[in-house]
Amino acid sequence: CRLITDHYLHNELSGKSSHGVIRVIEAVKAVRQYGLSNKEPETEHDTGSMVRINAHRNNGAIAGWHATQTAIKRAQKHGIALVGIRNYMASTGSMSYYLRRIIEHNLIAIMGCNSIALVAPPGGKEPMIGTNPLGIAVPGGIENSLVSDTGTSAIAYGQIMVMKNAGTPLPDDVMIDKDGIPSTNPDDAHNGAILPLAGYKGFGIGLTIELLAGPLIGAKASKKGAYDNNGLFIIAIDPSHMGHTDFVTQTSDIIKSIKASDKQTGVEHITIPGERAAETLKHQLKKQHVDIIDNTLKKLKDLADAKQ
Repeated sequence: CRLITDHYLHNELSGKSSHGVIRVIEAVKAVRQYGLSNKEPETEHDTGSMVRINAHRNNGAIAGWHATQTAIKRAQKHGIALVGIRNYMASTGSMSYYLRRIIEHNLIAIMGCNSIALVAPPGGKEPMIGTNPLGIAVPGGIENSLVSDTGTSAIAYGQIMVMKNAGTPLPDDVMIDKDGIPSTNPDDAHNGAILPLAGYKGFGIGLTIELLAGPLIGAKASKKGAYDNNGLFIIAIDPSHMGHTDFVTQTSDIIKSIKASDKQTGVEHITIPGERAAETLKHQLKKQHVDIIDNTLKKLKDLADAKQ
C-alpha cells in the first residue's frame, strides 16, 4: 500500500492528476472484482540482461516498481537490460515516476506500457491499441536531466477521467463516437475511440509500444477487456559500460545550452521535458496539502464508506 500511495501522491503533486488519486477508484474496483493477489511478482524467464516477470495480478504500481528495481540492478551489472512485467491490475501510473528513480543511478531508460484498447488507427473508428505512453530519461544531474513522459494518444485516458469528474467537455479533436464522428463526450472513450497523437506518427509509436509491451514480454496486445494481461517494459542502459566517464556532465551541459538559447518574443523560460512536473512537485510539497476535484473526492469518500 505504501508504494501505491507514494506513486499516486507523487503524480498528483507533480500536476499529473490523470495518474494521481483518481486512480485509487480504478484500483479499488479492480480489487473488488478480482480480489487481492496472494503472490509476489515472480521471474518467469531470466538470461541475465533480459528478464520477464509475472506480476500475478498485483497492482500496476507495484509491478512498475518491481520492474524498475530489477532493471536498475541488471543494467548496472550487464550494461544494458530489458525487463518486462506482465499480468498486473490497474494502471502502472506515470512513466516519469519510474524514470526519475532510474536516472538517480545515472542510467538511461526507455520504457512503455500497453492497456485496454481505446485508440483507433488513423481512418478507423474501432479502438485497436492502448493509449500507450513512451517514457525516456537521460541523466544530467539534479537540475538538467531529461525526463520525457509522452502519451501516444491525443489525450490520456486519465485526463478524460479528470475532465469528466470536473464536468469539463473534451477538446474538439481528440475523440470520435461509435460512428466515427468527432465527439467531446468523455463517455465516448469507451463507446467510441480516442484518436492517436499527431495521426500516423503517434499511432506508429503507440503500435510499437503495444508490440514491445505485448507479445515480446508475454503479455497481450490489442486487448478489448480490462486487466487482460497488460504489459510494461523497461530498457535501462549504463553509460559507464560504453567507456564514458563524463556522460552525465555532457548531458547537463547540452541541456543548459538549450535553456540558455535565444527565446521567442514573450517567452521568459525555455523548459525541458519533465522540468515543469519537478517544479510543480516542489511547490506542492511546500503547500502541505493536495487539491482534488470535488467530484473525485466524493467518489473516494463513497468508496471508503462502502468499505465500512
